[in-house]
Amino acid sequence: MTFKHIFFALIAAGAFSSCVSDDKKTDVDWVPEFSDFNSQGYWTDCYKPGTTGVVVSDMLFSHSVESYDYDGVTYSSWFGFCPSKVNDTADHSDDWTSHQWASIAGGGVGGPDSPYIVACWNTTNANSCTLSLADHGVFYPDDLYVTNTTYGYYAMKNGTAFSRAFGPDDRCMLEITGYLNGVKKFSTIEIFLARGTDILDTWKNIEVSKLGSVDTMVFTMTSTDSGQWGMNTPAYFCIGSMGYTEMADYND
Repeated sequence: MTFKHIFFALIAAGAFSSCVSDDKKTDVDWVPEFSDFNSQGYWTDCYKPGTTGVVVSDMLFSHSVESYDYDGVTYSSWFGFCPSKVNDTADHSDDWTSHQWASIAGGGVGGPDSPYIVACWNTTNANSCTLSLADHGVFYPDDLYVTNTTYGYYAMKNGTAFSRAFGPDDRCMLEITGYLNGVKKFSTIEIFLARGTDILDTWKNIEVSKLGSVDTMVFTMTSTDSGQWGMNTPAYFCIGSMGYTEMADYND
């Protein structure tokens, strides 16, 4: 087993349950190797048709592109995950379409110039945001850092043409579920991206080890601002780092 930190993980190794043996793991600080960014600072293949995923530091993140024609013009949308190094935290309420790829923290966990992952969850496809090892092996997740995108943050703070500004009773939540061999694990991790008008704007460390041994993590979202077609709140979030143990065998 090899313990890895991805995306500039800055945390020390935590306590593991009995399914991880101390004499079978090696602590490693893992720095991502990803440089395929366009001039705006996000992944060059974000809108490439047929793209089904992107590998960053031995982790496979789901990705999909949908295209449609309207009045003779072809438009494209992306879902899943997209690497980014954008550090712009400005409010672009006049044109969020061109500014979907920024963390409200102003960069990754390692600072303004460090990469991170932006997620856009497809509200009509619960499995649009999945994470696994590139070799599809079993792993034991540990600490995870998450935050809002600038789009999500300002939409919940000020509202948009399609969503309302959050009031005291509103909530936006990220939910993480683990799967092993296609079977859903018992525990689900719930993370508040916003609780009332308290909207997450820094990297938040989340303990996800209670998921146990998994081969896939599925990320979904809920919001109190929802309607007939699902969430009105923009369905975006960011992952900045995650610790995990790659496992040759497991015993939950």
